[in-house]
Amino acid sequence: MTREEAKVGVYICHCGGNISDTVDVARLKEASANLKGVKVAETYEYVCSDPGQEMITNGIKEHGLDRIVVASCSPRMHLDTFRRTVESAGLNPYLLEMANIREQCSWVHDDKEAATSKAIDLIRGAVERAGYLEPLEPRIMSVNRDVLVIGGGIAGIITSIELADKGYQVYLVEKSPSIGGHMAQLSKTFPTLDCSQCILTPKMVYAGQHPNIEIISMAEPTAIEGSPGNYRVLITKRPRFVDAARCTACGECEKVCPVKVPSEFEAGLIQRKAIYSPFKQAVPRTYVIDKDPCLYFTKGVCRLCERFCKGKAVDFSQKEESMELDVGAIVACTGLEQIDPRTLEEYSFGLHPDIVTNLQFERLLGQGIRRPSNGKVAKKVAFILCVGSRMMNKGAGVEHCCKIGCMAAIKQAVLLQKIVPDAEPWIFYTDIRADGKGYEEFYATAQDHNVRFVRGRVAEVAPFNGDEVLVRAEDTLLGTDIEGTFDLAVLSLGIISNPGTQELARKLGVQVGADGFLLERHYKLRPVDSQREGVFVAGCALGPKDVRETTLEAMATASRVATFVGKGEISVSPEVAYVIPEKCDSCGICIQVCPVAAVEKSPTGIIINPVSCVECGICVPRCQKQAIDLNHCTEAQLIAQIRGICEGGKPPKIIAFLEKNTAYGSADLAGQTRESYSPNVEIIGVPSTGRVGLRHLLHAFAAGADGIIFIEDHGGIFTEEALREHVTQLKKELSIYGIEPLRLISFTTTLPEYNKILNIFETFNARISKMGPLSKETRSKIEESL
Repeated sequence: MTREEAKVGVYICHCGGNISDTVDVARLKEASANLKGVKVAETYEYVCSDPGQEMITNGIKEHGLDRIVVASCSPRMHLDTFRRTVESAGLNPYLLEMANIREQCSWVHDDKEAATSKAIDLIRGAVERAGYLEPLEPRIMSVNRDVLVIGGGIAGIITSIELADKGYQVYLVEKSPSIGGHMAQLSKTFPTLDCSQCILTPKMVYAGQHPNIEIISMAEPTAIEGSPGNYRVLITKRPRFVDAARCTACGECEKVCPVKVPSEFEAGLIQRKAIYSPFKQAVPRTYVIDKDPCLYFTKGVCRLCERFCKGKAVDFSQKEESMELDVGAIVACTGLEQIDPRTLEEYSFGLHPDIVTNLQFERLLGQGIRRPSNGKVAKKVAFILCVGSRMMNKGAGVEHCCKIGCMAAIKQAVLLQKIVPDAEPWIFYTDIRADGKGYEEFYATAQDHNVRFVRGRVAEVAPFNGDEVLVRAEDTLLGTDIEGTFDLAVLSLGIISNPGTQELARKLGVQVGADGFLLERHYKLRPVDSQREGVFVAGCALGPKDVRETTLEAMATASRVATFVGKGEISVSPEVAYVIPEKCDSCGICIQVCPVAAVEKSPTGIIINPVSCVECGICVPRCQKQAIDLNHCTEAQLIAQIRGICEGGKPPKIIAFLEKNTAYGSADLAGQTRESYSPNVEIIGVPSTGRVGLRHLLHAFAAGADGIIFIEDHGGIFTEEALREHVTQLKKELSIYGIEPLRLISFTTTLPEYNKILNIFETFNARISKMGPLSKETRSKIEESL
């Protein structure tokens, strides 16, 4: 079918005023109806609703439409919805195109005339592109049903058990000697005051004994390759120096070890030996030698543990091991860490032993709440909330709430009174956030038990009189400054992502938010899916949360994973590069530039492995013979969209080519926050900015563009260095046509950095406005060369 034969239907959404309040949808309908090939143009209040979708299916059947354009919200929101709609009417789902006139138009512009003009441009571009769309069929690929779970805290344990009980083989990888995570360190859980280990350790044991779960402790993933449904993961396992098959956990080795160091499990309050078990209920129940303080490894002496081990389990010759796992899905359950309180000088942590963290207090609860300084029972205790949390623009600390600090402090105050009947707990708080099931009632219980609540941030915690702790604060309810001395000061610390989250995200190919935690695909609709297909996230890897919420999330994640790998096959996008044999001279440039080695030379010519291809399109503009194209982003489709957008509106016109996942999603975020930028900037999503070459820029400038922006995923497959080299070369080539290099810029971004994108748009718009439109003579010269 040719462009002239296409019968296009355009459906414009009001979005309940989200679009129609800013954009004149009646004008959009009129303008769309006059576009080449458009047979039907309609508007509707909510096109994504059942009646809206029925309007589309009826249009396809009644008018014989073979291309559909939906002008509405972002394709990241409803592309799949409308693809299913057109497919239900017998139309190939890849014959649908969307124009993003909400997130990237109505939500970012206040000027109705300018917003309407821009929306018409975007629709024109979509209609032109739709005329060249081709029917495509997804590939069906077999999926490995095994699952890798990274992180052995409560999220990882529950996810693993849920999947294992469904019949899936699970590899549970934990970097510590035992699974259990932070929950194993807690005394009781709020608001029910269940014994934490009483509810956790049976799950740990069950996971350890489950035939479908293999626990790989003291290990981390070091490399991840492959594609969704078929990942190959390299695991590096550190040596225990104890043979798990021989160790009976009798503890005789620990008794004779002469080395003592602070125990991680006891938050540094109690010491452990160089050979040790992390805690009594550890799983796996195998001792481990800490190499750093061990006398044999540091001085070549001792080996008492080896001599006294009756099972001959101690093995100093163990080495680091590597193993490869083939899995279909990966779940990141990497948990959390607390802020280092030593970075917050006003709290004097480390200057007095009775200034402790809330995690340390959890361990003190099992020891009769005795002061670390003198072993006496602590009676008057200050619980200080928001230490390093909710600190807006104050350097050390984080802006987000730790979510558990209020309820954890209330729990600790209640337990303090149960253990020490004449105790006097004070809670210094900013706001009490009791938003979970039973939390408000638990808060009321604490108030009834004479826990004293003081609203106001603590200004200073300091040693006083040798054996006391001084707390200075402002009571904002009474409007007075207060100070008092206490036996203990308990710091409720801010929560941050686990160290190594950034590196793991890079290996997984997923995004990290501005708060340092992994990002979900969609906050409400896909809350446990990562940005990459086949990679899921649960628990505090996504952000702070309590045990109940973590468990719910883990169960949801297990269900999502089972849905993904359960059928043993997945539908894989047909949007891959392909070779046009009659044009190819086998020069091999495509092999050199492919970032994933998907292009190979065979005896019959160049071939592209469709499974390995990641749809970036980098190879397409590099081919001098135009012998490679990319399904669903073909040369004809991309050029038609560029020219369609550029042909309308007033100068200056700026075309922003945004990598379609991270950069495009970041621009959507700007819309969701209603941040505005110049309507001169019009966005085209591309697989990567490496897909855009000189030919496309020339078409843009010839058709009306005055400036071009490339924005690429920072850390994506088209690297920052590759982008810089690409744009440098393009500027040289553009200058031949009389186009100033300053009319082309490039940047990289991460998903949450929408403010960066806004600044780029505004700064570049100011530059191009000052430079003025490209001259008619230059445009004519370019047009003649094409």
